[in-house]
Amino acid sequence: MIETREQLIHTLTEAAEIEHNLLCSYLYAVFSMKRAGEAGLTEAQGEAVERWRKTILKIALEEMAHLACVNNLLIAIGGAPHFDRPNFPVAPGYHPADVVVRLTPFDERTLDHFIFLERPEESDIEDADGFEASGEEREVAARGVTPSAEDYATVGMLYDSIAQGFTSLAERLGEAALIEPAGRGQLYSALVKLPNIPRVTGLESALATIRQIKEEGEGSSGGGAVDSHFERFQAIRTEWREIREADPDFRPAWPAAHDPVMRKPIEGRPRIWITAPDAAHHVDLANAIYGTMLSVLAQTFSIADADEQRLLMRASVELMEASASISVALARLPASPDHPGVNAGMTFAVPRNSSYRPLEARARALFLERALELEARAKAVLGGEVAEKALRRLGNAIGLLDGSRAPE
Repeated sequence: MIETREQLIHTLTEAAEIEHNLLCSYLYAVFSMKRAGEAGLTEAQGEAVERWRKTILKIALEEMAHLACVNNLLIAIGGAPHFDRPNFPVAPGYHPADVVVRLTPFDERTLDHFIFLERPEESDIEDADGFEASGEEREVAARGVTPSAEDYATVGMLYDSIAQGFTSLAERLGEAALIEPAGRGQLYSALVKLPNIPRVTGLESALATIRQIKEEGEGSSGGGAVDSHFERFQAIRTEWREIREADPDFRPAWPAAHDPVMRKPIEGRPRIWITAPDAAHHVDLANAIYGTMLSVLAQTFSIADADEQRLLMRASVELMEASASISVALARLPASPDHPGVNAGMTFAVPRNSSYRPLEARARALFLERALELEARAKAVLGGEVAEKALRRLGNAIGLLDGSRAPE
């Protein structure tokens, strides 16, 4: 039960991390997927995998929009936008026991896990092998005024508790006291070019935003709407099984690592440490660009100038595309001599300081400085088509940040 503003901010912050984690998990699967014409796929199989890739990429984009919506909800009640998250794989107990978040390539178990994560509340679907619940319960000895995370079985139930919190607090504090009615500091669809990101200006718009997030994930009222994430993942699984029945050797993805890391793992924890030099350079650069993108995105949510917000948002998109192009290549590179037959993968390492830069007049110059460093590193370690794609996107970001390119 959410009874205070601080508890609501705490719970929304967890929702932001859930959305961010799901987004990264879905993108990792997309990066590992083969493209039409690559080895091991017939023409018909290539067409099917390309449809699935586009479907999951669209779901990932909707998760980006959900993350933006949650940040609007946070800002509306006086919280700060939140783009931080734990590094992968998320430690047991950080989220509720049933919310297992890992980086795994696109295979049947990963797909079944995605279906489980997006399942309606009344569903009796079990999670896939390899994603077993930790059994760790989050509880406190005595409930007081310190915000604490409550357990929930599904992501939909998390949003139900958030909706309850908005409703009860608006009644107790007053709607205008709880929610800043002008919607200042928030982003919206016309500004960020992502669908369904409204401003939150009152209880009605807050509840509508929460309902939209929930329905896009699991379906209308938990019933599994045709275009929900849950239903789209299930449709992929149905088609996959039909293809596999005709071809038992069907493999739609490269053997990207399960739980890759870019630093030596702690002894006893099963991780794939990326040590092959080419892959190690790629994952270092992909993570560095991703971290810079998070910093630019956090700044976008923290300033009031709409023109500057639009420019920074466009720059963050270019940085994201640069990182993605390297991440696709990573899934096709050997990870380590210690793990023959296993390819590398993006790890989405989060920098320790990726939040708002309070010296706003200097922020763009700081981002430009970093983008130029990243461009120089890309020229040094990348080659071929991946270099062309990444450098084009980095060049676009640099042009936006130095003022030589206007946002579209």
